[in-house]
Formats: sequence, C-alpha cells, structure tokens
Amino acid sequence: MLTEEIDLKKTGDATRPGLLTLVLMGDSITFGQCVEPEYRWAHSVTDRLLRMYLDTPINIHVMNCGISGETSRQGLERFPVDVQNAHPDIMTLQFGLNDCNCWLTDRGLPRVSESAFRANLIEMISRARLFGARHIILSNNHRTVRHKMMLSGERYEDANARYSRIIEEVATETGVTFCDIRKAFEPFSETELEDLLIPYPDQLHLSASGNRVYEQAIWPFIHEAVEDLIKERFSEEVYEKQY
Repeated sequence: MLTEEIDLKKTGDATRPGLLTLVLMGDSITFGQCVEPEYRWAHSVTDRLLRMYLDTPINIHVMNCGISGETSRQGLERFPVDVQNAHPDIMTLQFGLNDCNCWLTDRGLPRVSESAFRANLIEMISRARLFGARHIILSNNHRTVRHKMMLSGERYEDANARYSRIIEEVATETGVTFCDIRKAFEPFSETELEDLLIPYPDQLHLSASGNRVYEQAIWPFIHEAVEDLIKERFSEEVYEKQY
C-alpha cells in the first residue's frame, strides 16, 4: 500500500484511486449497542465520509472494531488482528466504561486498574503508530446516570469521570488528538441526559439521540484527519477535485 501511495504522489495522476483506512477501535459505544445500525454514530460518520468523497478518486475504508463489554485489556489482546492487520491510516480509540466498572465477582476491584488502563491505552497507541496510523483520535467517555454505589465504595459515574481524566492525560502524554466527548455531554441536565441514554436498568449506552450528540462531537476530528492525509498523500488535483 505504501508503494502505491508514493507512486501516486510522484505521478500526480488525479485519475488513479487512492485508499484511506479508518479503524474505529473500542467497546460497545464504538460498536453502537442497543440501537439499530442506522442510528449509530459510527454509521453516520461512515455515511458522511462516503458521500463527501463520492465524486472523487478517494476511497475510504471504515472498519468498526468496537466490541460490547470489552475492557482495554481485551482490546489490546485482539489489537494485532483487528488493527495491526488493517494498517490503518487513521484510528479512533475509545475504552474505559467497562474498565472502571466493578463486578460483584471481583469484590470491589475495577475490571482494569488505573495503572493497567493507562498502560493499555499507551501500548495501543504505540502499536497503531508502528503499523502506519498517522492520525489517532483518543476519546474519553460521556456522562451516565449510573449513581449506584459499587462494592468499591465509589459511585460508577465518579469512577467513569476518573478514568476519563486518565484518558485525557494519556492523550497529552502521547501527543495524539483528544476528543472531549464528556464535554459534549456536559450541557445536558440529568433529565436531558436520561433521554440520551438507554433507560433503566441500562442507563449507560447511548440512545439514538445520544449517538447524534456523539457523532457531532467526533466528526470534526475525523474529517480533519481525512483531509490532512488527502493533502499529504495525494496530488493537488485529487484534493481540488473535491471542491
């Protein structure tokens, strides 16, 4: 693939197709659990990209590698198959909602400790870069209305906020692009937030309306990454054709 991109850049042939691969890596929020496919933020982003470059030689391959229920540890274990094999140009990365949770069977321990969570994110970022990712967009997680005290003695939503701060710290430390999903959900009152989430007993996964808020927050970062790579890798003729 790299040879093809270099040749295209040298020839400046606007008629030759170019390929960009975008991998969406994460848990159920990336996958879009609990809503029909057409209402998932990943579907909306994919549709916008395909339509935007429909009349150009640019082809965008989007892979949704979100798996429900996963922690960052499980994501790291499947990373070679789901991400490295794809050699993504752009990757979005989202974990934490399961990592911070405390199952009854763990007697108050988080599913993944803070230090392990931080290390897992850093390793996924390092691996993605080694396998070609030029843009990595790391997102923290939205607010939930899960306020029940866990066996750890902490409310779930407080743990979620704490792990989201770790995500922001990792973004700064590694120099990747940070998408502040949590900030996008801050303006909503508790009652409004309930409408953006799947009702009780879930109170965590995004509803169709919640997916729209998420898509509006992450879209500018994905769009900017795609446009940056088009200008960098392909000829001016290809880029200008879009406009």
